[in-house]
Amino acid sequence: MKFAYFLVDGCMSETGQAGKARLWRELMLFESISNSGVLPGSYSEERIDPVTTGATAVSTLTPCVFIEVPSSKMSALASTDPAIALMLARMAAKRSVLTERLYTATRASPVARVAAVLNYLAAPTRRNLIRRREDGALVMTTTEELVASGPSRADLSDALCLGRATVEKAIAELRQAGALRSFGPGERTNRCYPVQDRDLLRQISFGG
Repeated sequence: MKFAYFLVDGCMSETGQAGKARLWRELMLFESISNSGVLPGSYSEERIDPVTTGATAVSTLTPCVFIEVPSSKMSALASTDPAIALMLARMAAKRSVLTERLYTATRASPVARVAAVLNYLAAPTRRNLIRRREDGALVMTTTEELVASGPSRADLSDALCLGRATVEKAIAELRQAGALRSFGPGERTNRCYPVQDRDLLRQISFGG
């Protein structure tokens, strides 16, 4: 039986038959993906080797949650419930728009293209901070910030068809401009891109 999968949480990489890689985060619909490597409702701390079925191969880049729905059941629901049909149409339209805006070759600069993808992938997360109170005592506090996490420099390079050195230079420029936050001592740096100024990141993604 064929299934459709809804990515409810997390970040993943999808590689099509032509070898084109794309990075996605929730909420996104995928069809004809084998559940032998990405189990619906499961979490994975490690990257999964791509599982190829027909034209699609996927790799989870962060812990992911999927909902599995038989394709026949989804088709039946869409044909009888206008709300379901509208939801699926909107998801397909969203996927098409994101593909055109993020992963189609354009004349935009590499820094603008990297900014656009990181802005799309950014999601709220919490991190612990050690602050010094007025009395001099050190206390642990929690702060919320936007972080694009999951893809490596190589993943971004593949998705954008840019050289890895070009991607690394673009990320360095975004940090220098203040759109991305620089890392503090002891912070996780691998596959993690904290956003310092999202308005600026968006502006750069549009060529500003």
